[in-house]
Amino acid sequence: MSDSELAAQVAEKLEHTTKQIDELHKLKTTLEELQHHLGTRSRQTAAAPRPAGAAPPGKPVTVPAARRAESAASPAGAVYMPPATMAGGGRTRPTATPAQGTSGQKRSTRASRVLALLNKQPHTVKEITQLLAQTHPHDTTTETIIRNTLENTLVTKGLAHRTKQGRNVYYTRPTPN
Repeated sequence: MSDSELAAQVAEKLEHTTKQIDELHKLKTTLEELQHHLGTRSRQTAAAPRPAGAAPPGKPVTVPAARRAESAASPAGAVYMPPATMAGGGRTRPTATPAQGTSGQKRSTRASRVLALLNKQPHTVKEITQLLAQTHPHDTTTETIIRNTLENTLVTKGLAHRTKQGRNVYYTRPTPN
């Protein structure tokens, strides 16, 4: 195998890997948006280390044509360090989260608002979405977001029950034992 064939293979693999990294960044952005909508973003997600050579989320990864062979030969032990970590070396103070108002009181999450609407009478996702729009006009959400909130947050934690009758799915609050 000649050097030019090897260089072509390396360039092809690097391009394929770059496309995979771009796709992973897109998926991560989608996941973060869903977590933001559900109010379930964990601290580990925010503080997860990035792999070597990874760009910050939201920015596309571009490798100049002249550097493709050099980036494949980068040291294996290289670790991404955010600029704040490299410069200061110390911890930064946490900033206020969007769920906190100016008075220091936390606003209710979408899950708590949906849970407050559930009672012993079964409701469909459409009914819950309409009730939420009436009681909280500032919270404009779709049925898909409400369904995901119910399934991923409330039902999995046992805070709501899901029953299916034919093609209809109803959600209720569990009765205390």
